[in-house]
Order: sequence, then structure tokens, then C-alpha cells
Amino acid sequence: MKHILTAFTVSAALFTVVAGPATAQMFQLYDGVAAVRDQVDTRDGFEHSLASEYRRFALYEADDMADWIDAEYFAEKTLASARGETVPPETLADWKLGDAQLPALQSSRDRLISAFERDSRILAPHASARAQAQFDCWVEQAEEGHQTDDIAACRNGFLNAMLEVDAALDAWDNVRIEREYPAK
Repeated sequence: MKHILTAFTVSAALFTVVAGPATAQMFQLYDGVAAVRDQVDTRDGFEHSLASEYRRFALYEADDMADWIDAEYFAEKTLASARGETVPPETLADWKLGDAQLPALQSSRDRLISAFERDSRILAPHASARAQAQFDCWVEQAEEGHQTDDIAACRNGFLNAMLEVDAALDAWDNVRIEREYPAK
């Protein structure tokens, strides 16, 4: 279905270029992308950092990749996060992923969820947001499966963000341990 809609989108884009701007309104199907295009949120915290990360990814999918279906999907996640809603990382069962990809993605998702359960969204909000958005990017790119550089960039972005998250969690654990069991 995604491939049919993507083909329709490409056909619609080509048609509007040939037919002119008046026809472009007929194909204005992506309100979420339009809504996040000029969105600027300078507030702090996990949800707003996550919205910023999703915004960047949604616009990349729209502008650079012409993948309007995924661009709209991540634009909607942008808007939800900007409203302060809890937006979870992608559920792998919702994507068409190869069996070879699932173990690494599942263990990475488990690692992210574990960090969230240890309050990484409070202790390292920006790195946690970057980790979630990069994980979702990795999942989306892995489903497409043909842009190996993009898959690697998303995976590496996730892993680098998780290093920051892990460092913040380790530092907090050390402070907590020192506070609860001070050296005498």
C-alpha cells in the first residue's frame, strides 16, 4: 500500500509541475508536513526536543527523499510531541522488516525503553529525544532497505545518542549511590 501511495504521490508531483500551480492544490494531501514546516519551538524538555528531532526527520523525508507518506507520518508525531503527548518509539511489528534486521532493532528498542524507565527523559532529555528519533529513523530506513548509508547514519545516530544517555544515567546512579551509601 505504501508503495502505491508513494507512486501516486510522485505522479501527482510530476502532474502538478506539468499542469501548473492551480492543480497543486488538488494534491495538497500532507497537512502535517505543512504544519511543521515553519514550526519553531524553543521550549526545553524531552517532548519539545523530540518534536524538533521528528520535525527534522519529517522534512528530510519530504524535501530530500520525496517520501511523502513517511514524511506525513513523522510530521504527525512531531505535532503530537509538540503538544506534550507521549509519543513512543516505533513498534517493530508495525513495519515490514526483514528477519535479519529484527534482533538488532529489537535489542536497541529494549535498550531505549529501559533507559526511559530509568528516567533518561528527565536526566538526559535532548539525548533521549535524539535516540528515539534516530531509532525511528533506523526502523523507517531499514524497512525501505535500499539506502545503506542512510540506514547506517540512523543506526549510528541512535548509538551515539545512547552513549550520551547511558553516561547521564551512570552519572545519576553514581550520585545516588554516593548519597545513599556515603564513603566514611
